[in-house]
Amino acid sequence: MKDQTIYAVVDIETTGTNTEKDKIIQFACVLVQNRKIINHFSTDVNPLQSIPKNIEYLTGITNQQVASAPYFEDIAPIIKELLNDCVFVAHNVYFDFAFLNSELTRSGEKALTAACVDTVELAQILSPQATGFRVTDLAAHFDLAHDNPHQALSDAYVTAEIFIELVKKIDEIPYVTLAKMTELSKFLGVNNDLIFEKALAKKDKNPLNQLLDYVKTIDMITLKIKNYQFKEINHHRKLKYPSEETLKEQLLDSGLTYREEQKQMMDRIYEFTTNDTKSKNLLVESSTGTGKSLGYLLPIIYSNKGKVIISTSTIMLQEQLMYRSIPQLEKIVNSDINAVILKSSSHFIDLDKFYKTLIAEPNHQKQYIINQMAVLNWLRETETGDLDELNLNKKHLFFEHIGHHGIHTLNKSSLFYEEDFLCFLEEKKNQADVLIVNHSFLCEETYRETKLLPKTNILVVDEAHKLIHTLEEKNLTQLSFKYLYKLLRQIKEIEDLKDCLTEKNDETLQKSVELLSLLSVDAKEDIQWLETFLMQFGKLTEHSPERNLKDLGLVSEWPTAMKKNMKELMIIFREMNQLIKQATAELSMRKNLTTDNEYFLLLEYANTLTSLKEFTTSFINFFKVEDIEFTRLISLERQHLCLKEINFKQVSIQETSWYQNFEKIIFTSGTLQLNIDSDYFEEQLDLPTPEKFILREKYSYQDNAELLVIKDYENQDFGNEKNYVNFITKSIVEMYQVKQSSMLVLFTSHRILQKVYKELVHKIRFEETEIFVQGITGTKEKIIKRFIKNNGGIILGANSFWEGVDMNLPKLDLIMMTKLPFDPPNRPLIEAKYRFLEQEGKNPFYDEAIPQAGNRLRQGIGRLIRSEEDKGIIAVLDYRLLGSSYSKELLNYLPKDLTVKNCYLNEALTEINTFFTEK
Repeated sequence: MKDQTIYAVVDIETTGTNTEKDKIIQFACVLVQNRKIINHFSTDVNPLQSIPKNIEYLTGITNQQVASAPYFEDIAPIIKELLNDCVFVAHNVYFDFAFLNSELTRSGEKALTAACVDTVELAQILSPQATGFRVTDLAAHFDLAHDNPHQALSDAYVTAEIFIELVKKIDEIPYVTLAKMTELSKFLGVNNDLIFEKALAKKDKNPLNQLLDYVKTIDMITLKIKNYQFKEINHHRKLKYPSEETLKEQLLDSGLTYREEQKQMMDRIYEFTTNDTKSKNLLVESSTGTGKSLGYLLPIIYSNKGKVIISTSTIMLQEQLMYRSIPQLEKIVNSDINAVILKSSSHFIDLDKFYKTLIAEPNHQKQYIINQMAVLNWLRETETGDLDELNLNKKHLFFEHIGHHGIHTLNKSSLFYEEDFLCFLEEKKNQADVLIVNHSFLCEETYRETKLLPKTNILVVDEAHKLIHTLEEKNLTQLSFKYLYKLLRQIKEIEDLKDCLTEKNDETLQKSVELLSLLSVDAKEDIQWLETFLMQFGKLTEHSPERNLKDLGLVSEWPTAMKKNMKELMIIFREMNQLIKQATAELSMRKNLTTDNEYFLLLEYANTLTSLKEFTTSFINFFKVEDIEFTRLISLERQHLCLKEINFKQVSIQETSWYQNFEKIIFTSGTLQLNIDSDYFEEQLDLPTPEKFILREKYSYQDNAELLVIKDYENQDFGNEKNYVNFITKSIVEMYQVKQSSMLVLFTSHRILQKVYKELVHKIRFEETEIFVQGITGTKEKIIKRFIKNNGGIILGANSFWEGVDMNLPKLDLIMMTKLPFDPPNRPLIEAKYRFLEQEGKNPFYDEAIPQAGNRLRQGIGRLIRSEEDKGIIAVLDYRLLGSSYSKELLNYLPKDLTVKNCYLNEALTEINTFFTEK
């Protein structure tokens, strides 16, 4: 029997979010019945108040447009009649329903009492892999047209289509899994359980349904059946490298463009990997567009040297290798290539732990339930069990409950032992031809008790210029007091665990728990004293947030009260560590003997103890030894102290445990700058005697690009922040208006970026172009995906956007650099590194600062020209590129044929117009 329920999908546009003073300016409702749109209604509304400029820019709705529209009082009875007897649906229904009811009651109508459904929560549960959960994100996810975002009828119509798609997805869920999801849905917000109850009522109750051929159900969990075809791949194939150029052309004549530079790279790498040379390391500088990935993959596969490991810098690049480059390689060599992305265990779900969350007493916290339901749904589809596939907040307690801690922690008697994703990954790893990791995973291998990387003949380090930063990060110890307070609070506030141990008469563990709780109070008091002292003595402020610890003198020179405090704190931490050792042993014995509810109490407590012991051990070591080779800093971060420690001498590739595992290592990037500073890269890594190979630039910058250095000196006083922000904003707006371009604006400061964005939103209309802001509208990866789907926009980015993303950004016409990308020399960590270089007999500015800035400058420019068809402008809002004593050194990092012009902003606007008109 068909469901006759009518769902009223509503969207409103308002003058703001305050129900007391703001008003509705547009109302739209789309009626859905039996998964079909049956009718719609929409109207502008005169709010009897001025529409704020930011709302006008966002929605496109003007005061003139609503001037002749009806007042809300006139249409309130129509809206009330329309929505009667319907289920109220909206995207973030909490806002729409409350705001609409506020307007209805103000107009003399009774408030709505309808059941409510929220499509945001439904989307998080039924499409947790979507790139985002805004209407525009979900429209793209379901391939739905959405031509007028922030217009009520368009938003309501698309939301109705999204609602229909989400309801359809429920049909794919097997009965037993849907039954569990329906049970959990009672704890969701509003009336979202209604959707699951109706779906379950219609469902065929036979769990052995039509999906049996590709899923299996264990108890209430439905899993996709794993594909073991990788075991059938022939790993003993012998491929003969095409030494002649005509053979290479034939080989690459399979939908790929034959590139001379790629051929040169292939030959050089094949020679390096097959010849018995003494050199272990090869540096390959490969410019944009040379087909770098296949340039190293193909000769390595042809070298028949067995398993190869590739390390790159980001998840996005790992996925590109896995899902684009490897399939291309398989097509070329006409053979299956078994490739696997390796990640640490914490990225994966532990099915047994997840199962325990389902059979324990329900956690009534709404987001916990949403996460449980989303994972139940996702497990039908995932082949990897990689939690990174889910676009949910991984910092939530739920993910701590279900995160994997390694194969050695598995319970072999578990229902899910044979289905464990990490065991499956281990099998794939052992069979793989290509293992793909990121630099962080590679560098962490040094610190793992159980090594995850096998010994192989060949390692390729792609985007190799970023490896040095990763090495430094892994050698930098950071101890956040805010995090320590959190751990101490968790140790103290464990009343549920104490009650559980009391009920069980578990005196041994109970005593350890109570002692740790008492010590945590004393530790917190001493830590607060220390934090206050260091922040005041170090004179840490928002504008001066870091100091070198040695500037504060030795601990033995501190005031007597603080020396006594530190001594007491060290004793407390040592006592706590001893108790943690005992308690951890006790917890390990009890963990598998508890009920499911007790299990999570013990698990959370054990995880907290482990984290606390790691912190206190590092803290004791931080103050224990005065070692001149270590740089120790105190830093103010989010109103709390953070301790930092690094030994620059240990930032060496030869100090890692993995370097010796490989016979040959190939380092490749577009910006190693081997032709400028022939020893910069290897000195950064402490890399012994590498061979070097440079590929020339493939594309003509002379024909396709210009670099404009803006010399408005009075506006480039970087100390005058307000004037500087206004100048950047003005430059973006005016350059954008010359040509409705897609722009990438690169900043060296997140603070300046945020201030420019606040100014920019009042000057560029959102319906004309979308502004993507790093750290505000999403992460780098999300911004790039949305930029591509939107076919352009304006990106405001810092840090990682300078370093580049190996992905085409469509219609990117203009790159603006707000300032030369030097590291701030007054930061204590940078100062410490410069002092270290001076001790090594080097000039920090010319041996470190210039190469760093030059490489970033070159990387930033590399975002613009990525194919023969690309063309565009690079605008640098920093006169120093042409007007300083070090201009020549920086210009050496630019492509040789790039035209560089010095001009004022008004001249630059004319130059941009001429460039795009004539070229």
